[in-house]
Amino acid sequence: MEKRLKKTPKLRKINDFFKRRHLGDFNRHTVAGGIAVGLFVNFLPIPFQMFWAAFLAVLFSVNLPIATALTWINNPFTFIPINFFVYKVGSMILFESPTFFSFPPFHWNQPTVEAFFHEFIVWLGALGKPYLLGVAVVSVGAAVMGYCLTQAFWSLTLLFQKKLSYFRRKQEKHFMKFKNENNKGCFSLIFY
Repeated sequence: MEKRLKKTPKLRKINDFFKRRHLGDFNRHTVAGGIAVGLFVNFLPIPFQMFWAAFLAVLFSVNLPIATALTWINNPFTFIPINFFVYKVGSMILFESPTFFSFPPFHWNQPTVEAFFHEFIVWLGALGKPYLLGVAVVSVGAAVMGYCLTQAFWSLTLLFQKKLSYFRRKQEKHFMKFKNENNKGCFSLIFY
């Protein structure tokens, strides 16, 4: 696969771009950043979430596949529960009692770009302060929490690996000492 990417000139440029930006690297910083970007974009009520996640992943040089994959948490089956949760978070922060939650209709067929953005702002304003505040808090909170938990989990994994290698070295050292004392080889424990 990589040979074919290197032979084709157009694909070579794309491959060089991705390698230079480290968008496919699997290390603690790119993975944590990809998780943060994916979770941030996931809770935003915008169309083409995968595109925005990919754009931010390229912009911040984080793991592109993880960032785009995490946008699929918010899908047609989970859209309503997630947005209701976002609305509840916003209403709890504002100390408002939750009211009837419904999305106002949005019309995509506007004659000009200015009319489209005006309709979009009116539509967003109709959702109310609790929903918009909830979107901001939940998306930023999920991104920060995802980044910190990934960094912590990665650190704990590295610490566990270091402890395990230390334990193995200590055990090998003890075994070699025991082997040198008996001078009968490793099977002397079984047959002695």
